[in-house]
Amino acid sequence: MDNHQIEALQVIAKGIIESANLSPTGAPSGVIYSALMGHGASLKQFQSIMDTLVKCQFLTHDAECHTYHATDSGIAWTKKIN
Repeated sequence: MDNHQIEALQVIAKGIIESANLSPTGAPSGVIYSALMGHGASLKQFQSIMDTLVKCQFLTHDAECHTYHATDSGIAWTKKIN
């Protein structure tokens, strides 16, 4: 992966985390997937991005409600990304 691709993924991740932080009910997974799909992302790419953000503890996933919530460490990380 080159620097351009890394920067693009960081911007995507930042947007997802910030979106998940906007609402106390979290960000619906279908809405996030739809937004990424509109820019050419596949389901596999969506799942990989979201799984990584959860593993890094930047997001939590509520499987019952199909929503993602930003964590304090995720919000702190977004402030480091331009």
